[in-house]
Amino acid sequence: MYAIIVAAGKGQRFASDTPKQFLEIAGKMVVQHSIDAFDKIDEIEGIVVVMPKQQALWKNIELTASKPLMYATGGSSRLSSVLHGLQILEPLVTDNSWILVHDAARVCVKKSDIKKLIQSCKQQNQGGLLVKPITDTIKFSKDGKNADKTINRDNLYSALTPQMFPYGQLVDVLKKADIELTTDEASAFEQAGIRPLLVKGRSDNFKITYADDLLLASFILRKGQ
Repeated sequence: MYAIIVAAGKGQRFASDTPKQFLEIAGKMVVQHSIDAFDKIDEIEGIVVVMPKQQALWKNIELTASKPLMYATGGSSRLSSVLHGLQILEPLVTDNSWILVHDAARVCVKKSDIKKLIQSCKQQNQGGLLVKPITDTIKFSKDGKNADKTINRDNLYSALTPQMFPYGQLVDVLKKADIELTTDEASAFEQAGIRPLLVKGRSDNFKITYADDLLLASFILRKGQ
């Protein structure tokens, strides 16, 4: 079992010249917090970090782990970035090896949630992902300025990471997926007619997207320490 941490994004919605995954919060770089979360999982044999194509952003950065730490260069989309990470693992795995894919910007992921996903997927022998039920009232707007209607949230979930799938199946599904429709690994499986397992995760496993999110993430991390 291996983990792929996707840290190749540009963070276009994040107001900083430095990509969010390389900012420091709670005493560590964002991407290091994510590495540490998976480094604590006994079943994981190694970690691949998918870094930006522009090496000037990270070539002098030193990341650490007790497990083997490998690097891949990101592609033009999330789909291609994950495929690059999977390619690095090809000599080390079989088609049945489990792979966990995680967003580097989800720094607050807890060991208990990762273990819960691993256990659930193994028990069901089915790939799946962490999710949380949507509790906010959801509005639909055609123009982004005015509310047209309220969406029934009863069967709606926010997709989290990590997401966990067998290596061979994951490679095959991603290679056949539509890039425009593939926002996460689970969406590629849905396109293939495969229904991923939903495993309820913690609500504090959020993705740092805006500058204000750093304050909340720092609070959660420091509280955990």
